[in-house]
Amino acid sequence: MRIEESDLLFVLPSCAAASRLRDALIEYFCRGAVSSFAVSRSRNTEAKQTFHGILIGMRTVIVATLMLAATLVPAQFQATKGHDKDKLHFTLVLSRHGVRPPTVAAPALDLHSSDPWPEWEVPSGFLTPHGDVAIREMGAYMRLDLVSKGLLPASGCSRIGEVYLYSDSLERNIMSTRETVAGLQPGCDPLPIYTIVPALSFRDPLFAPVPGSFPPPSAEATTADRKGAMGYDPAAFSSLAGNPELKELAHILAPDPAHPAAKPILGDLNPLAAASSLVEDILLEYVDNKPMSEVGWGRVDESTLRRLIPLHTKQFAVATRSPLSARIQGSNLMAHILDTLEQAQHNGAVPGAFGPAGARLVYISGHDGNLFNVGGLFDLHWNVDGIADDAPPDSQIVFELWQNLKSKQYFVRLLYRAQTIDQLRSGEPLTLANPPAEVYLTPPGCTSGRPCPFATFDQAAHAALDPAYIKPDLLPAQIAPPNP
Repeated sequence: MRIEESDLLFVLPSCAAASRLRDALIEYFCRGAVSSFAVSRSRNTEAKQTFHGILIGMRTVIVATLMLAATLVPAQFQATKGHDKDKLHFTLVLSRHGVRPPTVAAPALDLHSSDPWPEWEVPSGFLTPHGDVAIREMGAYMRLDLVSKGLLPASGCSRIGEVYLYSDSLERNIMSTRETVAGLQPGCDPLPIYTIVPALSFRDPLFAPVPGSFPPPSAEATTADRKGAMGYDPAAFSSLAGNPELKELAHILAPDPAHPAAKPILGDLNPLAAASSLVEDILLEYVDNKPMSEVGWGRVDESTLRRLIPLHTKQFAVATRSPLSARIQGSNLMAHILDTLEQAQHNGAVPGAFGPAGARLVYISGHDGNLFNVGGLFDLHWNVDGIADDAPPDSQIVFELWQNLKSKQYFVRLLYRAQTIDQLRSGEPLTLANPPAEVYLTPPGCTSGRPCPFATFDQAAHAALDPAYIKPDLLPAQIAPPNP
């Protein structure tokens, strides 16, 4: 079997993931977790801490086996002949925060249902205790993945400047970042998390640029953009005929005709818009591992939830993925991501980049809308866990910068990564043998299934941005407080 030099970017990670020895070793160590799995779902804090302490120890051994397993991969899958090896040089992760309660007040939600919505143990919009567990698992998987690709060492803590963390200033983002790093670097001192100085009614223009930092587009432009996103037939786009699941959702919200909701969704002028956030809130109940009696009042199981989710993604995409909305909301963040990738390529400081020159990993905690914006900017689509173009809690768009050590040329690779909704609900350990779902994306200007030269991607990506919605400099940042 002959492997072309240009194919090595894709062969190396794939064959490493497929190494039978490594997977066997991981499976061996994971078997010990099976009998303790119920403990991980327990509400007993001490038991959970003990269980996760065991997992951390197991992972240390698992990571150590990766180096041995890599040496035993068949020779035809290794790119270690002299200077022909492709090396992962840098990774940037744009992540949604972890599981949170609804951001809409309960009295407003109750108008759409005949029964009150369930209570949550944290304030509106905060990261939940189960969300802590689930996103920490994503951090643990990131470590295993980055070790297998040679970016991070198998053990030890990062040196100053190697890992840079930037977060929106909301509690759920800061705490999600903190828990991710706890999984990424177990037993290490906490790393600083950078965020803007929070101010009343002002949001970081990286995550919420309009209208706080940039003027909104004209009403005419917005209407035309959304009409195009709706197939130029808004009535059909939002109708019951075009979205038969609306009837199912309406029955879940108010099953007894004798006790209707105060504001039935089918009576709304735009029933799809009314349904979108309600479906998201039911999803959050499910992935927070609430008793099934509290998930949609006991009227929603997993299969029902999967049927309802497209109601949310379809409507949410109109406001985040359409050409105009993606440009005005996504250009600023994406411009600074490109600055950061350029800095990593040049190994020298670039204005507007996240973190110092020499950083190997940059992690940015944002929101589902930010992932949708990037998808809309570059016409990126994904289908994982049987769900198309969603961005559930903990989901990520990952930018990898690879270098061929012979030609010195840099290549970029993009992937979308997300836990399945069952992985989120269970909080189960994520390993290379039990990974989150991943799908590789075709960057703009590039060919599917082939390595993409960074220069090609960089040029095409910049062309998709709107300079009128870019601030060349990042706002001054501070280290996030311990208890935001």
